[in-house]
Amino acid sequence: MKESRFNFFVPSPKDPKVTFLYNSLYDNRIAVEDEDVPLHALLSKIRLHQDLFGPEAEAAANLKELGYLLEDDADEEKLFNEWFQRRVVEQDEILTATILTTLACNLRCTYCYEKEKLGKSKMSPETMEQTVVWLKSRIDQRRIKKVNLIFFGGEPLLNVDAIRKISGEIFPYCVERGVEFSAGMATNGIFLTPTLVDELKTYGFQWLKITFDGDRDQHDQKRIYKGGRGTFDQIFNNLEKCAGKLKILLGGNFDQSSAESFQGLLAKISESKFKDDIVAANFKPIMPEMKKAELKGIASSCERCTYTDFEINKMLDLRSETRKIGLKPTDPINTGPCEFYRRNAVTVGIDGKLYKCIAFLGIEGTSIGDVSHQEFNPVGNAMLKASQPFQHEKCSRCPFPPICGGGCRADAYNTTGSFNNISCQQEYFKKTIRTELPLEYYEGAESAEQMGGV
Repeated sequence: MKESRFNFFVPSPKDPKVTFLYNSLYDNRIAVEDEDVPLHALLSKIRLHQDLFGPEAEAAANLKELGYLLEDDADEEKLFNEWFQRRVVEQDEILTATILTTLACNLRCTYCYEKEKLGKSKMSPETMEQTVVWLKSRIDQRRIKKVNLIFFGGEPLLNVDAIRKISGEIFPYCVERGVEFSAGMATNGIFLTPTLVDELKTYGFQWLKITFDGDRDQHDQKRIYKGGRGTFDQIFNNLEKCAGKLKILLGGNFDQSSAESFQGLLAKISESKFKDDIVAANFKPIMPEMKKAELKGIASSCERCTYTDFEINKMLDLRSETRKIGLKPTDPINTGPCEFYRRNAVTVGIDGKLYKCIAFLGIEGTSIGDVSHQEFNPVGNAMLKASQPFQHEKCSRCPFPPICGGGCRADAYNTTGSFNNISCQQEYFKKTIRTELPLEYYEGAESAEQMGGV
């Protein structure tokens, strides 16, 4: 037998006789206690191909059943490629469509890289109809079992007609066919009212993603109206009025000046009427801008996922603070591979052009097709073949390709000029797994599942 290349070992911070094992291909997480069979001694004998006896053989058999050990002739590159193609690229269980209703926005957040190009552009009735037809055809042709619609902007509620048309038609279409359906949106929350939320529920809406960028003081320096007035109280009060109606994904963007203020935000949320509506929380750093000199578009790099050491440490700190008030952070380990790698995950622009993820939106030469065709163009097909981590030296020695696929392809495109290159997230996964596995074991810490890919 041999060890899986996707194993990652975490020594217990509390007990030298306990080791945590993680396998990224199967997302298996176990704790091994050194008793009759010390783990490292067992693995040493396996590496040396020495015979195993009694409890050693039994322990090895258990580890093999969980995917931590394999037969010597097992080809893990082939196993990974087959798994990735079947369970990621071509899986037909879930169709996720992120739909931009408009580029217009009623706010001018200081770090928004779209703010200079925002206008009144919105999805036309003709494109709404084509999007509905595209979704229905996709559901039928691929025999989809679950549909996730994610409405985005700009501010999606500035074109609520697109939501009414698209979700209003796809929701009953799915119900008639026994297809599970979920809809939600990323909104700044300014236009939320109980009446509107009740209407959204008739279109199958289950959740909203709401962003607070720290406590009132910090938030009101960043998420502002065109004239500079802050928005914290308006958003918070709207959520109070809509409490109990929809699930909430709580988001937040921080930098070095605002990171510490999130404790104040969480303290206020802990006393809010809508606290019990929050099913997941995810606080992330404000990301650097996509290179204007090289990329002609309006892509929001806030969606990219490559972090500095400071950002990783602060995200872990905020996860701890989130748990202290009884909320669940999103699962930081089982994060991917993201929608970029999935044939049945697309972003639909206001003009009906399709993209692999929202970070590429509007960037010249990165559209993968449009809603008048089911098949992707050559760019789309090339993007689906981008994940070949065994061909990259660093990836070939890393245990995490099943959860990153080679990293954020928008970041790779931005920093290297090609989505075929990798954007390494190894340090993020190492630090996160070393923190999370002991928490799960000793403190029963739980993470929320990602909703709708957001």
